[in-house]
Amino acid sequence: MGMLATLLIIGLAAAPASPVAGAAGPREQALADADQLAAALLEVRDGDAPLACPKAVENARYSVETMLEVGQKNVQGGYLPAADFERAAAPLRALLPQLGLADCEAAAGNKRAFYRCMSSDYNHALACAKAHPF
Repeated sequence: MGMLATLLIIGLAAAPASPVAGAAGPREQALADADQLAAALLEVRDGDAPLACPKAVENARYSVETMLEVGQKNVQGGYLPAADFERAAAPLRALLPQLGLADCEAAAGNKRAFYRCMSSDYNHALACAKAHPF
């Protein structure tokens, strides 16, 4: 499974279902807000940021670590089956040691574009992996 697919599985598994049309109330508003946040995470911002490997690695690792933490909390809260989380989390855990300064400096093609995208504090690994699958 590629990094993009794994990131999307974790990200989508953590996202709640869309609210029912016409429904109003605090729960429905919270679900709509969560959907809006999920969509924003998939948008690349500051697309012309220069490659800065130390910042890119820090941002990429932080994004992946945060997704793993949120996924684990969703399992503990009963929102996500543990087996689904573990299946999607295993490649992310394997990816973390690869996200390093040497990997960024040697990157080419879409991987370099991914790191360039992650050089901006405004981007999330989900958005950059979607825009630059490797």
